[in-house]
Amino acid sequence: MNDDKTAAFDKTTKTVTVTANDKLQYGGSKGIYLWLNNLDISSYNIARVKYKVIGDYGFHFTLDYDDNTLDWNYDKSTYCPSYLNEMIIPLKSNQRRLKGINAAGTWNVPYEQFVIESVTFEKVDNPKLTDVYASNEPPVIDKATSGKFDDKISAWDYVKNLGVGFQYQSFATCEDSLDYGMDCFHFWGFKKPSKEIIHFIKEKGFKTIRLQTSPNGGHLLDENYTIDPRYIKALKEVVDWIIEEDMYVIICGSVPEFMELNETFQKKVKESVHFEALSVSEDYKKTTEALLKAIWKQYATAFNNSYDERLIFETINNPTHIFHEHAWDPISDCAVCKKDYAIMNEYNQIIVDTIRSTGGNNAKRFIMVEGIGGKWKSITNSLFKMPTDKTKDRLIPTAQKLPMGFTLATAPGGFGSIFYTEGVRKEINAMFDALDKTYFKKHVPVYLSEVCGGPLGIPVMERINCMKDFMSEVAKDGRSCAITLHPADDYQNNSHDFDPWNIKWNEKSEYFDTVFYGAQGKEYPLSEEFLKNNETKVESIVGKNLINEPFDTKKWGENYRINSDIFLRSVPENYKLEFVIKKTGSSPTIQITWEDENFQWHKIPGTAKKIKGGRLLDGNVIPSKTTFTVEIDSETAKIIENSNALFLMGQDAIIQSMTVVE
Repeated sequence: MNDDKTAAFDKTTKTVTVTANDKLQYGGSKGIYLWLNNLDISSYNIARVKYKVIGDYGFHFTLDYDDNTLDWNYDKSTYCPSYLNEMIIPLKSNQRRLKGINAAGTWNVPYEQFVIESVTFEKVDNPKLTDVYASNEPPVIDKATSGKFDDKISAWDYVKNLGVGFQYQSFATCEDSLDYGMDCFHFWGFKKPSKEIIHFIKEKGFKTIRLQTSPNGGHLLDENYTIDPRYIKALKEVVDWIIEEDMYVIICGSVPEFMELNETFQKKVKESVHFEALSVSEDYKKTTEALLKAIWKQYATAFNNSYDERLIFETINNPTHIFHEHAWDPISDCAVCKKDYAIMNEYNQIIVDTIRSTGGNNAKRFIMVEGIGGKWKSITNSLFKMPTDKTKDRLIPTAQKLPMGFTLATAPGGFGSIFYTEGVRKEINAMFDALDKTYFKKHVPVYLSEVCGGPLGIPVMERINCMKDFMSEVAKDGRSCAITLHPADDYQNNSHDFDPWNIKWNEKSEYFDTVFYGAQGKEYPLSEEFLKNNETKVESIVGKNLINEPFDTKKWGENYRINSDIFLRSVPENYKLEFVIKKTGSSPTIQITWEDENFQWHKIPGTAKKIKGGRLLDGNVIPSKTTFTVEIDSETAKIIENSNALFLMGQDAIIQSMTVVE
């Protein structure tokens, strides 16, 4: 057993049991280490691992060379997939000794077992790594010559039938540190789907399941972008289970933003045929067009006449120009963004034409069409154009909206609000007003393919109130709209609102019931007991120093971020911010800035009524004393509450404290 008792090795059966892995999405795995005391391996050129996996996931096998310059994952580790029973691993030619070997569970899988039958070091003529992608499977082709399809239903009525969907994130693999082959379901913390899991989701009340896919994230077999048939077969199996439950299913095209995750994916794209970039940009246009044609030709060939209108295709998930400064929020007066809009329109047209070219039910299948970044502003912008389609009334514009954010601001890479604010409500209203003007008033439906009331760390009543208002907009008369719920994460307890490993819900039923009722234009009645037990309680921050430690402005070279949530319901309607500073130069200056929903900065003192102990110059505070106060009136207080955050900057001063005073 290892030191923290999260993995054990049974010498009799040679079985490794892993009972706990580190945080979902943010990695870590537990295992067993065997010390080899700097074993001399200079006479060998391979390690042969014979094993058997008990379950759906393999394990990480690490040759711990006596070289601290090597990276543990990228240089020392190899993944042993569940569907093989032997891995041949070439030894690094410039390494002579091994400190030890390690066998560990894979990312985000909370429990797994595998038997290591033997590990041998050998000298062979052709030291070649076992190909985890090798497959003799034939292409997956839907051979049905005809099939049922509701030809009469309009897109408007169709979307109204979709109800509330749930996103099951098991095919959107983007783990690039190792070659995982077909063990691709775990990256987002989801278990490989099963009939039991699909039925469980149906029983909760969901009518649709959205499946993101990413064959370009490690499932291409050659330079022609042939998708591993095993990947399509696994996808097909899950689609069949969903339709057997009389649910709708959305197959969403590839996820382009892998390119931003780290340099490893970019390296994989250059070195491996199994990975390919997908980007809304001139630089990647030729490659992306070929990739999209190949992916959708294979999908459409595998899913055709055997599938009626309950199967929907969606073009791409979050298509972006990831290396551009406006990647997630393209703007109309940017020359690059204008070109990107045109490229995105071409991509959508290529996908629609490719699907339609396969004939049969695909000639009339409903297709959801995304804009840049999945943003509603992208599909309501005049630069966005819906594809032309030979089949009338079968295209549905789609966007994504996470009104409370995707992660807590305190989580790694996190953003979003802790409270349901007036600003969040205004943003929801702005979205539906734009959708009204662009689509609903023209009798065009809209599907919102990812919606979430926020991570589980947000108080449940805040999420419920947000989704109650959101769903009232979705179901409003004169609109045809439906949503898929994006899984909510709990980063404190490393889990999702849905636990597929134990097949249970971690979210309160009242949250889901609020959404289900709201989709029908109703309000779910919360009990007095529930309201009392889940009331959001907020402590006053009056008198509290909001600076964790003295902050040196370093002549505008640094900024100090203060989450705006801290001001919500914790301050009076009017208050003052009292600063204590230490002068470090001849021109001390402090700038107090707030960030709007488009990540633009604005200076606060311009709307403040009074500054004591200093003066304003170009919207900045020029302190005359080491203690000064900025008066925050009710108007400015609301701005702060509804901002993304406050930022402090300046020069020639160290901010020692910033305190809320009445």
